[in-house]
Amino acid sequence: MNSEKLLDFDVIRERLAAECSSKVAKEMAMELEPLTDPIAIKTALDETVEAVNSLNTEIEQPIGGTRDIREACAKSRKEIILTHEELWDLYTTLSAYKRMYAFFHSKYMNYPLLSFWIQDMPRHDGLERKFERVFDKKGNLMDSASPKLQHLRTTIARTKDRIKSDLQAIMHDPNNQKYFQEAIVTQRNNRYVIPVKQEYRYAFEGLIHDRSATGATLYIEPMRLVNLNNDLQEAELAEEEEVRRIYRELSQAVRKDSNTLMDACERVSHVEFVYGKANLAIKMKAVPAELSGAREVKLLNARHPLIPANVVVPTTITLGTAYRILLITGSNTGGKTVAMKTLGLLSLMNQAGLFIPAETGSILPIFNNIYADIGDEQSIEASLSTFSAHMTQVVKILKVAGAKDLVLLDELGSGTDPEEGSALAVALLEYFRKRGPLMMVSTHYNELKRYAYHTDGIENGHVEFDERTLRPTYRLHIGVAGSSHALSIAARLGVPREVIDYAKQAHEGSANRDMEAVLSDLNEQLRRNQERERALKKELDEARRMRTQAEREKKQVNDRRKQILAKAQNEAQQLKQSIRVEGEQIIKELKSQFSETDKGKRQDAITKARKDISGVNVPELEQERRTPVNVKELKEGQTVFVVSLNAVGTVAAVQGKRIQVSVNGLTANVKATDLAVASREETNNLRRKETAVQPKPRKRAGGSAVERQKHATTELNVIGQTVDEANQNVSHFIDQALMAGISPVRIVHGKGTGALRAGIHQYLKTLPHISRYEIAGYDEGGAGATLVYLK
Repeated sequence: MNSEKLLDFDVIRERLAAECSSKVAKEMAMELEPLTDPIAIKTALDETVEAVNSLNTEIEQPIGGTRDIREACAKSRKEIILTHEELWDLYTTLSAYKRMYAFFHSKYMNYPLLSFWIQDMPRHDGLERKFERVFDKKGNLMDSASPKLQHLRTTIARTKDRIKSDLQAIMHDPNNQKYFQEAIVTQRNNRYVIPVKQEYRYAFEGLIHDRSATGATLYIEPMRLVNLNNDLQEAELAEEEEVRRIYRELSQAVRKDSNTLMDACERVSHVEFVYGKANLAIKMKAVPAELSGAREVKLLNARHPLIPANVVVPTTITLGTAYRILLITGSNTGGKTVAMKTLGLLSLMNQAGLFIPAETGSILPIFNNIYADIGDEQSIEASLSTFSAHMTQVVKILKVAGAKDLVLLDELGSGTDPEEGSALAVALLEYFRKRGPLMMVSTHYNELKRYAYHTDGIENGHVEFDERTLRPTYRLHIGVAGSSHALSIAARLGVPREVIDYAKQAHEGSANRDMEAVLSDLNEQLRRNQERERALKKELDEARRMRTQAEREKKQVNDRRKQILAKAQNEAQQLKQSIRVEGEQIIKELKSQFSETDKGKRQDAITKARKDISGVNVPELEQERRTPVNVKELKEGQTVFVVSLNAVGTVAAVQGKRIQVSVNGLTANVKATDLAVASREETNNLRRKETAVQPKPRKRAGGSAVERQKHATTELNVIGQTVDEANQNVSHFIDQALMAGISPVRIVHGKGTGALRAGIHQYLKTLPHISRYEIAGYDEGGAGATLVYLK
């Protein structure tokens, strides 16, 4: 069964070959055959997926620039000297192999299957270097290819200059002007000559090399140039011999690497072939089918790939679940054959590792064989009628078709007496039903329609016909049989009205008249229901589009609102910090002005100033709910969100329940409960910020907030100090933390008698910008340290 030809798979091969970039890949396309191994088919489809992703995402593709080097390698094995063109093709191909290797070596994770073909590809760096020393970028043999060649070409250039100089002297000599037919210099037999008039052949000394067609001009080599022309010709012959020697050496180098070159050619050609499949998939707007392990066919809005996109009508075909045989009826030229060919051709394409023109979610099984009897196989030479030709093919299929095969039969039982033909068609379908293959059959017989309605495993379907326009719509509907509409089509084609009327009268008495009427009513109801369904689907799609647009606009408004609030809070925070800085400066001046006797008044004034500064209200951002981190899963380098700092940072170290986090270049010790999971966007933004090249900041008097933050610290050690000394250092430490926006901070005072701790706690009570303080946890120093939380 030559089903591939019947289903036009050879045309798919040709279109695939047109999309391949190299001669070898084109040959692979023309030799493409469907597979039956599920693993091989899945691998071929996955490779094509990678190539499609590459074509859709990469700016520069790894293919292109290769030549067919197989013949050159074969000639080198026979010690035949390769031509300039063959050597240049090898050189450009080696460069293309190198580019492809570099591409997949750097993108192995993105394209693992394609990289597998290239990762172990033999390298030919030594051979490529030999070519680099011989050819320039335009493919010319360089003078520096060998010292001898450079010397010979220099000699040739100098000799040519001397010849041209002598020729110019001869041409411009006034005594010679009358001899010349034209004042030009040309070449004959690779020697420079001058066109001289016939009548002066004896007046002008030289060797005659040629004459014009009319005989009026002789091409004479002046005697004074004979020796120079001899020198030139000798040098050029020597140059040819040296070039031949260079090419012989390169050919020998190619012969040594011929086996590995052929291996590389095979690997690269396979990748180029896969990219050809990807190009074809993109042009066809095709997708990979899901492979069914249960003989299920589900083609969603499938399109025949050889029908123009602006003409083809998508069709949905289901088979293999509730029924194994689909019987299609309907009008002639209505699309029955196209539907069958679509299923058969797409099945072949899928098993050949090609994408199919259908919607995502389409499912196809793997068939052992695909048999088809489609079209008129009448043969005058073999004395076969249409019926005999069809039966011959059906008998062949009948003998070999099995449960894992697909059978496509067009107009089963046609071409003979309708009663006998329909009876034979029913018997054949029953035989095939017991054998178990998946089948798609077209017919016009009402007996087959009745058989399908009353038999398990067979389903009726029809191609739609519009009774209003008297034209087929080419849509396939499964579940209801259809009418042939022969009289309507005949009327549209121009059959006289009286003939149509007579036929209708004759048809009134037919036994199938009632069935035709019922089918016509059913099909009309189905058409109306589908029109309503399409209208509802259109409204639903519009509602979904409007909802998506509304959600997008809502998100934009919320994002803008968050940006405005964040900017306002940032500006207010900066203003408050500036006020604090200025306030602390005023406090220092107050300290210097008050005497020791007015220490109480001084402290009251300081406390009042700090309360006024802390009373400045800063708008609070709405905090979104965040997922707490799992302490057991925390690791160094992980991006987290620090709730108390309202910032994203990186985990620097994990010390029990205390976590050291780096935020904006500052390291802070926080509790695990103060950390939340950072979003993907926050993580990506932090990485981009860390990898971005930072401009050098300008130095300003007084320093910036960033500089203050860099010099701030999260811990102060006052062990061994008096209470006054400690409180003075605590005051400065808290000021620095406030200006840097750090909270909480830790004061290490030791355990001892507890006097230092009590003095520091008493002092902390007087500071209005302290939210709270507490004894540190056991793993943070216990009673020997205090954690201070700032407002």
